[in-house]
Amino acid sequence: MVSQQNRLKGVRAFFTMMMYFVCGFISWYASAQPNSINSDISFNSNLNTDTDPKGSVDSQFVVISSSDDHRSLVNNKLFLSKPDNTITTAQQALMAFNEGEFIENTANRVSFGFTEEVLWAVLPIQADTTTDEGLSSVIEIDNAWLDVVDIFFISGNKIVRQESLGDTEAISGRTFNARMPSVSHVFAPGNTYVVFRFISQDPMTIPIYLCSEKSKQSVMLENAYFYGFLYGALLILLVYNLVLYTYLRERRYLLYSCYLLAFTAFNFTYTGHGYWWLWGEMPSVQQWLMPTLMLCYITAGVTFTIEFLNVKKYLPSLFVRRKFIYAGLLALAVVMLAYGSQQFAIMAQLVILTTLSLWMLLIGVMCYKNGNVLAAFFVPAIVLGTGGATVSSLATWGVVPYSQWAFRGIELGMLLEMSLLSVSLGFNFKEVYKARLSAEFTSRIDPLTNLYNRRAFTQLVYPIWELGVRKKQRMSIVLIDLDWFKQINDEFGHDAGDGVLELVAKTIKARARSSDLVFRWGGEEFLLFLPDTSVSDAKALAETLRLSVKEVTSESITTVTTSIGVAAFNAQESGGTKIEGLIKVADKALYVAKQKGRNCVVVG
Repeated sequence: MVSQQNRLKGVRAFFTMMMYFVCGFISWYASAQPNSINSDISFNSNLNTDTDPKGSVDSQFVVISSSDDHRSLVNNKLFLSKPDNTITTAQQALMAFNEGEFIENTANRVSFGFTEEVLWAVLPIQADTTTDEGLSSVIEIDNAWLDVVDIFFISGNKIVRQESLGDTEAISGRTFNARMPSVSHVFAPGNTYVVFRFISQDPMTIPIYLCSEKSKQSVMLENAYFYGFLYGALLILLVYNLVLYTYLRERRYLLYSCYLLAFTAFNFTYTGHGYWWLWGEMPSVQQWLMPTLMLCYITAGVTFTIEFLNVKKYLPSLFVRRKFIYAGLLALAVVMLAYGSQQFAIMAQLVILTTLSLWMLLIGVMCYKNGNVLAAFFVPAIVLGTGGATVSSLATWGVVPYSQWAFRGIELGMLLEMSLLSVSLGFNFKEVYKARLSAEFTSRIDPLTNLYNRRAFTQLVYPIWELGVRKKQRMSIVLIDLDWFKQINDEFGHDAGDGVLELVAKTIKARARSSDLVFRWGGEEFLLFLPDTSVSDAKALAETLRLSVKEVTSESITTVTTSIGVAAFNAQESGGTKIEGLIKVADKALYVAKQKGRNCVVVG
């Protein structure tokens, strides 16, 4: 067990070191992706408008200049289309804007929840420059799951550029290589109107940022480090728990690894990393992977909770009904496929995910009340994870003000949750290790007398014996048998006999030295292994024990005498002497003591 623990400590140290490497590599890889601007931009035909937008005063414009080097959320400068609008083209959107039918987003609204409507928005931008070259800025929509993101740049009453950046478009069609829908544009001197068209079956969240290319690169680097740390940490936790499962064969470690993997895959998809790096040319995969992986994450969470909290022991009624929970999740998957609506699938699973979080919390509290120590870790872990997810959900729905950290709440919460769960599993490993040590120790102890048993003799004596033989040290064996013990059981009963055995064992243990090993050898037999002890010293100890046992038991139900055989290892004549041979010599001496009338010591 000790060597196994040392191996596991080594594994833990190795994976801790690997975590730093993996985090650094992921961060480097993410930040090192080239960002190229395609110079072959195709312009749409002219948009026929004869008037400038109404009310286009300077206060309504986002003013950019050559000195700008920052990243700003510009949703408060947006003009939004009204609900139930009939706009179908950018031309109609501009006409409606000209006629004052767009609503200024003075509330800085970012999230619009689930909606099947097309959302149009206009962002007036004024390039404060006197040169003909114009000013370059980057427009970024900081949300990777929007289905349709069409951006039209209108200058001088013409659509000078159009970009389609949603995840229904192949990633290769983007002119700016980034995880989030982004476009770099050179704004001509004067006024430009950026028209947006958004459609999404996922929650409509449209944080729009305007920044320089330098600040965009800086933000991408920050995100790379954040997600590099997140995925690196989750990967290390996953592999570490798989290693623990390999050593311990406890299913909770395997299921926790599955839970980690499910969340990582789900997060990797909805944050746009998978689409950016892996399946960017397969938009249909991106569309259905998020609801599919969300269902996998929910299922993994349910399975892990049941196993981690040992529901079979602490909530047996729930354990019996667990198959109905799994059947419900399977039914949800079937309905998702049959209904064929991505929006329905995501909405249903968001409701279930919220319910699941509360369910996991409730189950944890109930298990804790029923005495499950691990639930003390589980409950605060779920509170952290649920809290982070709740903040993200509220930010997505627009209930709380949008911020990047609120949007990342689920990731921060889950990282804290999974770290705490890993601590609890480490605590569980420690408890299991202690339990195994206790079981191993108990298996070597006689439960009646609390002396070592025969099994312990092999583990404890053999190493000392081999060393003593090599170094030609003195060693002795003392074999003790209680006289007429069967008569005690017959006359006074087995309980009384057990009491006598306990009393004798305590007496022998009290008289033996700390270096001596005392064993219950058989029913009423005891054996002492005496390291570094001559035959004369062993005989003297045997006499002391014989008299002590007789004296102590004289005050109990009956006086008990002992017959004792002594044998000593002769270093000069050892030859191939084995410990078994020395025990046989002591046993023969004991037999002689019995023949002499008992209550005596005989040296073999």
